[in-house]
Amino acid sequence: MADTTSIKSLVNESPEWVGEDDMKRSLAALREKGLNPQAGLFGPGSMYWEINKHSLVYFGGTVPAVLMQLAHPWIAVAVNEHSKIMSNPRQRARMTYSFLWSIVFGDLDVASRRAMGLHRLHSRVNGTIGEDTGRHQTTDNYAANEQHAMLWVHLTAVYCRVNLYEEVVRPLTLDEKNRLCRESPLFGACFGLPADIYPQDWPALENYIAEMQASPTIARTEAGLRLSRFLFSTIPLPLRRSFIAFNSLAVPARTRELLELPADDAVTRRRARRLTRMLRLADKGLPDRLTLLPAYQEAMGRLAGRDKPDWLTARLNKLVIGTPQLVS
Repeated sequence: MADTTSIKSLVNESPEWVGEDDMKRSLAALREKGLNPQAGLFGPGSMYWEINKHSLVYFGGTVPAVLMQLAHPWIAVAVNEHSKIMSNPRQRARMTYSFLWSIVFGDLDVASRRAMGLHRLHSRVNGTIGEDTGRHQTTDNYAANEQHAMLWVHLTAVYCRVNLYEEVVRPLTLDEKNRLCRESPLFGACFGLPADIYPQDWPALENYIAEMQASPTIARTEAGLRLSRFLFSTIPLPLRRSFIAFNSLAVPARTRELLELPADDAVTRRRARRLTRMLRLADKGLPDRLTLLPAYQEAMGRLAGRDKPDWLTARLNKLVIGTPQLVS
């Protein structure tokens, strides 16, 4: 388990940029880890596939993770200034899922190739914060390929999906959560992140999240507020109140405060429970073919020797990411 001093250093560290040479070394090192090239980074039986294969958990856990990320000024300003999320949110989502699912569920060649492509795309995302907030000053630089910002993105996604998985699918043992933490540096290696900056077990990950929430590293920005409000505005009106309440309770109190989300009160809890019940019923009532990510189903087909996804997986891929074939 990472000690408190090392966790605090992650929270307060100065920026460290990941360059293309760093990426090449990191991806080359993956080849020396004895991974199954056909299975890729993780494969069947891994906790990373287990947590990420459930569609409702994946998509439902994405929103609170994004909210936590928007409380980090480097990320909020970068997304606001460089992303198409507000002008073309569907295209932006499809591109993100295509890259990330290729890395998680692709074979080792696909994962490495898409990881390098994403790094090069992100290399153009840089600038300055533009306002004094938290420990950040107006002239402070941000860049998408910065170690600590990427670590925050990765670990908030893990944190939020684990919490939702336990709400919707089943409770996880501490050993399962610790296994997930031990697997996470493989994902980080596809972004040039060194394994030793990752929390080594679940208590250390929770400590990292808590230290970040207590620190001036996360802070209020106009960009974060603008993006979070836009995100909620895209939800159909009949579901919007429950959706906002659900995600408000899925993030820590400080993130809730920074993004001006509803308070943790009886009304918010009642609305959140309504959506949680819907997710549980859907996960348990629908067949696996509809509740498991198409990229996961395609990956399982690849490992069974199929070079193309079946017709339903291809249709689901086309619906979600705009292409029928991704990781086979």
